[in-house]
Amino acid sequence: MTNIDPPESVPEGHETKFRGIYGKCIEQKLREFPEKSKRENLRKEIDTQRQHRKLISYAIFPFAEGAPAGYKFITAEPLEELGVQNVDFLLYDMDGHVILGEAKSSIPSNATRVVNELSERKEQANQHKEYLEEEYLGDDITHFEFVLVTYVQHGDKIAREIAAEGEDIITWVIDPHSDTLWVNQARPKTFPDNLSSEQPDKMLAELDRRLTHSVQTLNSELDRIRTSFGQADILPTSTIVDRLRIVVQARRVEERYPCVDRKDIAEYVSNSTLNYREDRIQRIVDDLIEGGKNINFLSEWEDDRAEYKIVSNYTARDDLEKALENKWVKWRIKGLKDELREDCKQKAVSEIGKQTELSEFEE
Repeated sequence: MTNIDPPESVPEGHETKFRGIYGKCIEQKLREFPEKSKRENLRKEIDTQRQHRKLISYAIFPFAEGAPAGYKFITAEPLEELGVQNVDFLLYDMDGHVILGEAKSSIPSNATRVVNELSERKEQANQHKEYLEEEYLGDDITHFEFVLVTYVQHGDKIAREIAAEGEDIITWVIDPHSDTLWVNQARPKTFPDNLSSEQPDKMLAELDRRLTHSVQTLNSELDRIRTSFGQADILPTSTIVDRLRIVVQARRVEERYPCVDRKDIAEYVSNSTLNYREDRIQRIVDDLIEGGKNINFLSEWEDDRAEYKIVSNYTARDDLEKALENKWVKWRIKGLKDELREDCKQKAVSEIGKQTELSEFEE
């Protein structure tokens, strides 16, 4: 018999029936639960987040370290606090020209879905134009351009799809082997249906307009410009396991105990190149501490050496990151199993309810 306390909604005298129904249900669900494949998928999720952050780093590096054609990196995820569909980064040239970029480390076979997604994000950005002006730029936006950043092997595919869909989205490609970024100008072998081919010169000119920046000097400067990764250490909307890398980076070791203070985390986030405001930094720190506690990676330390102790026998960064990933996967698996338990509770309550209604009817 399963030892579980029935909810208050279970009528008195039906506790044993509830436990019996629940026990059979959860035994079957846990037996069928594909734990191995779930763990593999969660590991892939970690890698996807890592690749996404790396690609954003490649995209913003030239604009954080320099100013191609006068454009500078302003912030990552500029609409994050509004809870709307967002873009990954914002660039500005101080003359009213804004570039909003979205990074895609892989392109699915149905590339149209990616184009439609970015089109929706373009619409959101236009709707929140005044917010971007007031919160980040302090000036009027006179011209928007939108960029999709991907790795070089995906550049032609997505650029052709963008042209076919008639969108004004410029493609940047990253070659991680040579640490370079450039504007990809893929040309369809045939003109898309939305463009007439009766006047080829005009059509090519139109494709050039769609596939390149209006500021011509930016196109020339983004001609295999040198870049690097490591700029985007933290992104607010990434999974907590990816963000908690910051705790590992900010840690110190006291008598073989890895530990950290709130101010250490805040300082690390503040010193990153993502230009977050103070209130945003504090929200990130709050989320990191709460998330670390939830997955048993951080615990409050009853000691004056530090505010929080990292729950691990390791001290080296790589070992701590591996321990962090393991704890997160374990936490997520537990959450999935808890959902199964809740489903079985609801099923048992429903079955008991049907039985009691039937017995009342028979009386």
